[in-house]
Amino acid sequence: YQRRVHGEILKSMKSWLCVLFCAAAVSAFNFPLLPAQHPYQAPIIESLVAPAPADGKTYTPTVFMHGMGDAGKNAGMQSLCKSVSNMYPGAHSVCLDVADGTSSITTKMADQVAEFTAAVRADPLLANGFNAVGLSQGNLVVRAYIEQVNNPPVKRFISICGPHQGVGTCPDNILFKLVCPLWRIAPYSAPIAFSDYWKDVNSKDTYLSKSRWLADINNERDAKNETYKQNMLTLDKYVLVEALNDTMIIPHETAEHGFYPWGSTSSVQKLRETEAYAGDWIGLKTLDESQRLSLYTYVGDHLRFSAQFWTDTILPLLGN
Repeated sequence: YQRRVHGEILKSMKSWLCVLFCAAAVSAFNFPLLPAQHPYQAPIIESLVAPAPADGKTYTPTVFMHGMGDAGKNAGMQSLCKSVSNMYPGAHSVCLDVADGTSSITTKMADQVAEFTAAVRADPLLANGFNAVGLSQGNLVVRAYIEQVNNPPVKRFISICGPHQGVGTCPDNILFKLVCPLWRIAPYSAPIAFSDYWKDVNSKDTYLSKSRWLADINNERDAKNETYKQNMLTLDKYVLVEALNDTMIIPHETAEHGFYPWGSTSSVQKLRETEAYAGDWIGLKTLDESQRLSLYTYVGDHLRFSAQFWTDTILPLLGN
């Protein structure tokens, strides 16, 4: 009886923690800031390129996947989509309406991948493959799609500020900081997306046994999924962009597959220093050695890249 009561209490606590966490997240994402200052959604990029005249070329379509708290219909995402067709006339560019707004917080990552798969398969213009641009959490959706599905295939994957190795600290936001100490009671099992890529480096065994999603797609357990690696190796390019002053995903090196070493948060291992790279668990070393892996950084906060960086560095990658 006592065990049953304890279980019911714990279940109730998890539900309330989820409500609190989601409330904090929604409040943070909808805080009345100007779009250019909003640290959680895609920035509104004023195009530095005038719409080009038709050139008769056929370009690979581009699919955009937004991050937590954002939506494909939001102004920032739409400006990024439009910039592709401006530079490459006739190019098909789409900002997916997958897990928009609050759903990006309350929908588990596996379900978001399923929604993403359904959306790209429903678009006949993507049937022969597409480039993918992910922002923040959206990069995990895209990468899991590549590893687990990849039909239709992704040609080039541009990842901007993606928490690829997980997140080891709550975002540097007062609302999150109020809730996170309570949420940490059951961080791996809360029914929200954030729990799917939480990684507490204080206990490797706990992470590997309780992580319901990230440990799998990162091939971190002893039994490796070779399909994940082989699907990643079909990419023409894998581009990783890290914000050096990121306060949303911590450590910011996670955007380039770096992270804290097990047992310590006093230092960070860069990509090429990690066991995952050395073991080529998802093909990163092979992509790197074949010159298909590119790393970029910019000085700024989460998703606060400039129009110049976008135009000079990212757009040229989407003209294949």
